[in-house]
Amino acid sequence: MRKILLFSILGLLGMQAMSQDIPEYCLENDVVHRYLTEVQYDPNDYSYSKIRDYCYNYPWDWEGEGNGVRLDIPKPVPFKFTKALGSARTLYISEYEDYGDAWTYAVGQNVDTLDVYNLIPGRTYLWKTVYDDAGVMTVAESGVFKTTGTLRMLKIDNVFNVRDMGGWIGLGGKPLKYGKIVRGSRLNVNKSTTLMITQNGIDELRKVGMRSELDMRDASNSVNATHAFFGNDCPILNVNAAYNSRIATFANGPQSIQGINQLIAWLKEGKPVYLHCSVGADRTGTVAYLVGALCGMSEDALSKEFELTSFSGDKIDNEAVKSPKNLQERYERLVRQRDYTGRLDPNDNNESYKFAKMVDKIKTYPGATLQQKVYYHLKTGVNGTKVSEADLRWLIKEMTGFVMVEGIGLGGFEGTELEMEPADELQLTPQLKPANADTLSGIKFTSSNPAVATVSQTGLVTAVRGGTTTITVSCDGVSAKMTVNVPVVEADVPEYALYNNVKCPVNNKNKVNNGSFEYAIPLYYWYSGTKADLTAAAFDVKHYATGDSVYIESKVDGEPSSTGSIRTEWKVTKNKDYVFGYRVKNSTDLKTENNENLVLMLTTSTSETGQILEYPSYDGNWTDIQVIFNSGNYTRLRAVFSHLSQNGNNTCFDAFYLAEIDLSTGIRQSAAPAIQEDEVYDLLGRKVPADTKGILIRNGKKFINY
Repeated sequence: MRKILLFSILGLLGMQAMSQDIPEYCLENDVVHRYLTEVQYDPNDYSYSKIRDYCYNYPWDWEGEGNGVRLDIPKPVPFKFTKALGSARTLYISEYEDYGDAWTYAVGQNVDTLDVYNLIPGRTYLWKTVYDDAGVMTVAESGVFKTTGTLRMLKIDNVFNVRDMGGWIGLGGKPLKYGKIVRGSRLNVNKSTTLMITQNGIDELRKVGMRSELDMRDASNSVNATHAFFGNDCPILNVNAAYNSRIATFANGPQSIQGINQLIAWLKEGKPVYLHCSVGADRTGTVAYLVGALCGMSEDALSKEFELTSFSGDKIDNEAVKSPKNLQERYERLVRQRDYTGRLDPNDNNESYKFAKMVDKIKTYPGATLQQKVYYHLKTGVNGTKVSEADLRWLIKEMTGFVMVEGIGLGGFEGTELEMEPADELQLTPQLKPANADTLSGIKFTSSNPAVATVSQTGLVTAVRGGTTTITVSCDGVSAKMTVNVPVVEADVPEYALYNNVKCPVNNKNKVNNGSFEYAIPLYYWYSGTKADLTAAAFDVKHYATGDSVYIESKVDGEPSSTGSIRTEWKVTKNKDYVFGYRVKNSTDLKTENNENLVLMLTTSTSETGQILEYPSYDGNWTDIQVIFNSGNYTRLRAVFSHLSQNGNNTCFDAFYLAEIDLSTGIRQSAAPAIQEDEVYDLLGRKVPADTKGILIRNGKKFINY
């Protein structure tokens, strides 16, 4: 197995390397480097460009008449050999200590300098020169250096605007890989077999690994070539009518998607792609944009990647633009035609080059992110031409190493219906598919109805009360679902307290099914004295070890003014008789007088004050409390919980009910066992001894026993 230089460089170079700094060379030319590091585009504003602040004297070379230097080529790594030899030698450059896949350069006799282009930024390279010393291949010099920068512009003789798509940050913070896709201008004169690229350019294009040619020009422009112009072993595809799918109009034609499908097919064959059209700007830029966005590049990076074409300084279209003859007019025409900023004035009439229109169109597609929107566009396609999701995921992995989530398993629970009793728990342990999938946002859990069952962000499902809910587990746009059914069961309320016409709460935020926290909407639908969010309230829903299953217990003391309390209300009808009941106890044997931890108040919907109701005391045993009252002119019964923790004691409540009764004629109907003739009952329907004092009921009629 080949060993990376970084792990053994000192052993190769000896102790001398320890005492010397490794030289570093930025491969981005100074102007491009400043542009990349200084400019930040606002994804919400596509009406401007910064490119002309850096592209001065554009174009730089027009048939030899321009001024300045080309800015579409990188800086070289300059070699200055210390030993001048009287014989020729070969320079080897590699990332590996065995010099596998080394780049080689012939160094002439007595030559002591050489500029090397097109290396990869951010790498550490070994180098050595070897010469023939009387039949023995001898190392004359050796060393190590580092390359810096991110953008890999390429110097290819007589070809312009050539750059690698690698280096940009993609999904999960992973950079796009170098050497997979290189974009640039055409290699031959339009509609001619005449080559623009030189033999040296062909050698260099092959040296950087290109083995296929995706030409977004019509076939006639490549003279119906059957192989790429840089090698008979390299396939070529001409995408006809690609103008129909470029930049602002790309969604109206399938040509860009056709090109991406071919690009994927060649990459699967191990054939890196040289992507171009004529200039390598808008048609090429459309394909490059879709690939870059699919791989997760940011809008800022996509804008810069597209605009870099403006650094080209090319001679492209020279056979088409022969007039006007005036040099300045020609420059101005070129600036109008070849300012590939994409962020032009929205009123500009040149629709073909409106980069912003392409972005606006992309943003109309479904998806939470630009990456998801492009993914949707490519998988949906145009006029029947689309990219399969398997190929889209493959391309992302090939370009970035990021493995997309394809599915989520829930241990067999996915897509199922599960019956759970209140307080039952189920721990979900999602399995991402494939097992080595990367994630952007992590796994998230949601319940469509937390009142029925909640789910924590660790995947713990807890049944709360009767009903049905859907538990959804999602990750990066992929989800799995399961249904939880909890049976609706009446609360365990004392039989004597069950009257007909029980008045369940009608406030939409405070419904209670005849009386238990187990079957009530959870406490976060209740409200505080200051109308605050109850996520900050100090109350828990607890589960009994035996017996009744759920109750409310405080965690810390409320404020004396009750502003730290929680409360809820039930509607009542004016001038009606009611019984309000619940169960209460202290967690210790503490005696609590007059039930001071819960206040019942008759009030109206617009009033914060009203009539306070009185009720008994309680201690450490569960006590059934009943409050019988007439509503008078009030329309609501408010329950306020406060001061629930004192000296280590918690006050616990459960089993609420509210029933309308009729004190004028006796109990309307008791839910206790059938009333027996001649038996004596109190006003609450309880059978009592015949000698009990007070207002009693016998055979459905009231009487007073003294």
